[in-house]
Amino acid sequence: MHVVLVALLALGLSDAPRVGLGDPAPSLELETSDGRPFATTRLGGETTIVDFFATWCVPCHRALADLAVVRARLGLPTRLLVIDVGEDAPTLKRFLAAHPLPPGAELALDRGGGTAHRWGQERFPTTFLVDGAGVVRHINRGWGPGYEERLLRWLRAMSAPPPR
Repeated sequence: MHVVLVALLALGLSDAPRVGLGDPAPSLELETSDGRPFATTRLGGETTIVDFFATWCVPCHRALADLAVVRARLGLPTRLLVIDVGEDAPTLKRFLAAHPLPPGAELALDRGGGTAHRWGQERFPTTFLVDGAGVVRHINRGWGPGYEERLLRWLRAMSAPPPR
């Protein structure tokens, strides 16, 4: 499946319309790892973290661990949607047996990468922060030093009352 994703990128997937800051979050029409529909036509109502990852991506493993810490440290209600891109359910289930998701995380599969394409996901991991109105407020592409603190700072700012 890695070859398919690389081929799609080489054929122009990188020219996908990118979701930008201030844009409405695109809908999510996916399925769960057990084949049930997972659809969110509009994100909103609460702050949502949307994280695109793949099991073969080592930085994605680190990002997932950091997301667990972020949600615990934040102390505010946040929804965490983890979207596996381009893999099948058996591969994902093997991964999850050894690497559980953060508590309360919701998991969906983007087998063909269409949702990742619509969201403008270009590298792994990519984390989108969506506010309660369903608007993309922050995008983090990749993982590295400062990921955890950056997300905490952004999420806290998103939950702060507006200035008077």
